[in-house]
Amino acid sequence: MLTTSTPANTSCSKIKNKREINQTSESAFRREISRMADDTGGFFSLFIVDIGDVSKILVHSGEDSSRKFLYSAVTMLNEFCRLDDRLCRIGDNRFGILLAGVTSAGHQALAAEKISRLYGDIVRDAGTTIRLSVSIGIASFPEHTKDPASLVHKASIALAASRENQQSYVRYSPELAASVSDRFELRQELDAAINDELLEVYYQPKLELSSGTVTGAEALLRWHSKNHGSVAPSIFIPLAAEIGRLSDLTQFFLTTSLQQAADWPTLGSGERLSISINIEAEMLQDAEAIDLIVSNHSIWANNKYSLTLGITEGGLVVDSASNFGNLNRLRNAGIGISIDDFGTGYSSLSYFKHIPATELKIDKSFVSNMLESTKDRNLVETIIGLGHQFDMTVVAEGVENTAELELLTKLNCDVVQGYHVSEALPHDSFCVWLAS
Repeated sequence: MLTTSTPANTSCSKIKNKREINQTSESAFRREISRMADDTGGFFSLFIVDIGDVSKILVHSGEDSSRKFLYSAVTMLNEFCRLDDRLCRIGDNRFGILLAGVTSAGHQALAAEKISRLYGDIVRDAGTTIRLSVSIGIASFPEHTKDPASLVHKASIALAASRENQQSYVRYSPELAASVSDRFELRQELDAAINDELLEVYYQPKLELSSGTVTGAEALLRWHSKNHGSVAPSIFIPLAAEIGRLSDLTQFFLTTSLQQAADWPTLGSGERLSISINIEAEMLQDAEAIDLIVSNHSIWANNKYSLTLGITEGGLVVDSASNFGNLNRLRNAGIGISIDDFGTGYSSLSYFKHIPATELKIDKSFVSNMLESTKDRNLVETIIGLGHQFDMTVVAEGVENTAELELLTKLNCDVVQGYHVSEALPHDSFCVWLAS
């Protein structure tokens, strides 16, 4: 914790060049809000600024680096504040800023964008390769409430939405509060669903263009909530990480997929089918997760199918040296590596040549626009050529009609998947489809 020579009961700063502040208690912070209401005539904003990603620096680079980074962040926030503003430390990596006279949504947005920009500057100055972002929750006094405790609560709701939606800042609204409440219920229901193994694995077939034969399928995790209906993976997978169940979810996904793939009917050609399973990029940072994948593969792998793991392109860039080491370990275990959603992340040949990948997947956003857009068509053709130069199988996602299929065939794409081939199917239905 950063310290200062000033007494703890004056831990909210008005001094422009003051660089360190004590942590403020909840009651003291509420009193500071009341004083701000008296000093400004009752018009100001509360920004709750969370730089919780500093914990990533602690894990990656150690305590000294994390303290220096936090010190830089505090200095930046002090310099951002005007003389009539207040800066209070309300958590280890969380700060409350009371902005005098700022109440309109436009002015709040400008202030939040400035904080985000300044935060980006100190991230660059730190020279870290870790992706770091600041989250800001905003509430207005007296527009949203005149009660100090309620103001903090509403700004905290906006902050939660900022972190969950990966937006740099969010302004409070009543609709937002309802959404956050729904998300809390989803967390509880997802936790129970993981315990009871209520999620399902669906399979979307992959078709080889040169032979017209099925090469395997991509496994896709699905969850139908009793109270909220079908929930997208883009929602429930981050939720699983938030409640500390991502490892359990991955274990279920891997085990179920590999067990079920062992039951797939054999094709007449006798060729081995492939099963592709996407994993979260953060799993590459976890040695236990790598052990989990390798052990599951060794238990369930057989001569009927091969396993390929899909990892998003952007996730491969973060801490690439460590990631590449773990990717090589997976490759040495006989597991293929697919670069997923290629072209939408941080494409760079400087790292691309080092990835021990066997497959390259073209994002469906390029495929769906290539018939109308010459630029997208050229991108698709370039990605196919690049993949082939590095001896990778190139897969196009989201193929929805014959025209797209014919163009991809002309461009020498290797494999396609999408509704034109088949929608994703539950295991029993996929086996019937495969046998036919």
